[in-house]
Formats: sequence, structure tokens, C-alpha cells
Amino acid sequence: MNILDKIVLEKINHTKYLNQKIIKKKNAKYNKSKYFLRAIESNLHKNKNALIAEFKRYSPSVKNFNKIKYIQDILEKYHKSKCCCISILTDKNFGGSLNDITIAKKITDKPIIRKDFIINETQVFETKEFGADAVLLIAKILSKSNIKKLHNLAIDIGLDVLIEIENITEARKIEGIDAKLIGINNRNLKEQSIDINKSIKLSKIFKNKIIISESGVTVSNIKKIKKESGISSFLIGGSILKNDNKIKYINRLYEA
Repeated sequence: MNILDKIVLEKINHTKYLNQKIIKKKNAKYNKSKYFLRAIESNLHKNKNALIAEFKRYSPSVKNFNKIKYIQDILEKYHKSKCCCISILTDKNFGGSLNDITIAKKITDKPIIRKDFIINETQVFETKEFGADAVLLIAKILSKSNIKKLHNLAIDIGLDVLIEIENITEARKIEGIDAKLIGINNRNLKEQSIDINKSIKLSKIFKNKIIISESGVTVSNIKKIKKESGISSFLIGGSILKNDNKIKYINRLYEA
């Protein structure tokens, strides 16, 4: 069983607990402000790179990843940098939890996306309850009908949505869905290999969408991706977290 299959199985087994915990919230009225999308659009209108800086304590697929202990230290640096949004990885396999969003909201007013393996409606309500501004949906682990259902629910309760794909088959899954933000993952989630050409090639099939290139993004890769595809939005985690001067590095990415 690969890492992705293991994580999805854990989410399925956790569903009954979540349903009991969140079920009473399903009829609540929610604020529908769209801060995450607006922040990205604002940077793009200034002809600047829109950067989503990711926080995770470690990665199960990267053996030499430096484990991060304190979210406060990292988030304070993200807040002072020129990233426009922050991604919080809440899955336990990456050392995360939903409490990290609660902590982050006390440190920064930058919009936050919950990055996790979302497979049911209860997790979407949970995302809103913990104060995230957006949620990630991964096409690889969802059917077309589930993507549409979860996307529409998230929009209805005031969350922006980033739908992530990594190949043409997954791109077809999101046809007919009014998605504003499409993430193209340069990483093969099952094999954990990186190919930034995926962003360049797959971005050409989308019209009138904001494309966000994810994984394996560095200063030099940004320049290549921008030149060959026009993409100016990026979700970046590992290269930032490994850098000793995170503010300076993020600002270099912003200007690349």
C-alpha cells in the first residue's frame, strides 16, 4: 500500500467520528467572504507572483526533510513575508492537526487554506468551523460527482476551493465544475516523483482559470514555468521550510 492509499483509508475510517462531531453544524449560517481568492487575484493584478507558503512539520515521502517543531516561529515569518496566502497541512501523517489553523489565525490575518485529504462533506464543514478561508480538493482521490458535490458545498458555506489535478484524466473529472482555482501538482502522489513540466503542459487546456503550480517549486523553476506557461501562482512548501532565511527566500520567489 502506497502513502496515498494509506492516508485515504485513514480518512474513511475517521468519517463516523467526524459525522457525530460536526452533524449539528450542517444547518448553520456561514459568512461567505472570499478572502483567499481575492488575495491571489490582488497579486496577479499587480503583475506579481501570488505565493501560497505551506506549513508542515515533516513529509512522510522525504527522508531528509527537516522536522519543524513550532508553528509559531514559521507563521510569524510567513506573515512578515510577501506571500499572499498560507497553506496549513492538517493531516497527521505530516505532523499536522486542525489546531494548527487555530494557532495560525492568531498569528496572521493572511488567508489560510486547509490542505488535507478531503473525502466527505463533514470534513468541509469542519474546515469552515476551524476558521480556514479555503479548502483543497484532490481529484486523484475523488470521483467527478464527489468533486462537484464538495466544491459546491464549500462555496455555499463561504470557502474558496482549490481543486488539484496531476494528469489529463483528472482534468477531465473537473469539466463542468465552475472552479476558479486549479492546482497542478508537479508531484506524482503515488510515486512521489517531481516533474514541473506537468504544470506547463496541463495549464494549456484550461481557459479563464487561475492556475497554481504546486510541488518542486524553486526560484529557477518559477522562471521556467512562467516563461513557458504564463503561470504566476505557486504553492510552495519544502524549499521554503528548508531555507534558513525564510522571509528573504519567499521575497525572492515573489520577485522571480
